[in-house]
Amino acid sequence: MDKVQQIKISVIIPCYNEEQFIGQAIGSIIEQTRPADEIIVVDDGSDDRSPEIARSFGKSVNVLASGGGGAPRARNLGAEYASGNALMFFDADDVMGPHVLETLAEHLEKYPDGIAACPWFRLEKVDGIWIKRPRSCPPLSDEKDYLDGWIREIYHPPCSILWSRTAYERTGGWDPQVTVNQDGDLIMRAMADGTDLRITDRGAAYYRRMPEDQLNASQSAGQFTRSGRESQIFVLLKIIKKLEQQDKLDDYRHSLTITLNKICLHCQDLYPDLAEECRRLIRRFGEPGYLHSAKKIKTRVKAKVRAGLNRSGRLLNKIGLSGVRKALSRLKNTLNSKDSAAKQKVRSDEASPAIGEEIRYGLEACQKAAGKRKGV
Repeated sequence: MDKVQQIKISVIIPCYNEEQFIGQAIGSIIEQTRPADEIIVVDDGSDDRSPEIARSFGKSVNVLASGGGGAPRARNLGAEYASGNALMFFDADDVMGPHVLETLAEHLEKYPDGIAACPWFRLEKVDGIWIKRPRSCPPLSDEKDYLDGWIREIYHPPCSILWSRTAYERTGGWDPQVTVNQDGDLIMRAMADGTDLRITDRGAAYYRRMPEDQLNASQSAGQFTRSGRESQIFVLLKIIKKLEQQDKLDDYRHSLTITLNKICLHCQDLYPDLAEECRRLIRRFGEPGYLHSAKKIKTRVKAKVRAGLNRSGRLLNKIGLSGVRKALSRLKNTLNSKDSAAKQKVRSDEASPAIGEEIRYGLEACQKAAGKRKGV
């Protein structure tokens, strides 16, 4: 038997009023080169046509009702119902390219107790068309410590991640108390406990970014509310406690300081009490001020050196000192080696389709299901 087929994949889709997108989401799963073994849509009390659209795909999709308890409870219910030994928690408005499950299953076969992730991009609406746009953060694969990167909001969305059931169950599942950064909470707890995350360089998942006029209705807008900021702090505090219990906190004080400072800045005008809570956590768990300042200075000096090398190289070339210019170029390349590797990875990820092209994965299967609903 093919090794990839030994993995049984359950794709779990929590859904609340997603009639506009759920058809394409399910269609993109059905069109995979390596099909999912089961697709489970957990309807969280929708009052639109989302459940009807999901059922129109026939026996390939199981539709459950969660009773309106929120996305974390819907995902937990789907995981309990699922029979697979590999789980993907796929948002109802996202899309996956055709090789995602095949690639992730291959990696999970090699690391059966871990987590696998593939490259991802944004889906943004431009002139009425949903097109491919770059990810909103640097590649996590460039980080030496994935948990450190995730704390600093360098992440992968759920549509690009395949969990082994072992890794998922070890976390205890999704936390219904978390309203913002739900996926970050889950995977950071897993990594803090030592679960192995592997990132592939194949496949592409697409994380939909809503237009501004729809943002308030989406979960992404929740981070700007008081409850959203409280949730962000709550998630970090959970990770802090876990790292402290495992005597690992010192390795992450710098990243925690960066992220808590960021939340503090966002809160200081609207929610001054939350800003003070961030400052309290920084004093207790963050990096000592002198070390944090020293690292910021180092970063700024490095940037100025790069800029100076650029200017010096152009000047030396003009006056004919090309040998010196080449030596400076080698120094500059050394300083930029990590950034160059990241850019090369982005280029390879973007090979097909190109940035700016329309993403139509899943639409053909969606249209066939729509035809069945209409009796065509």
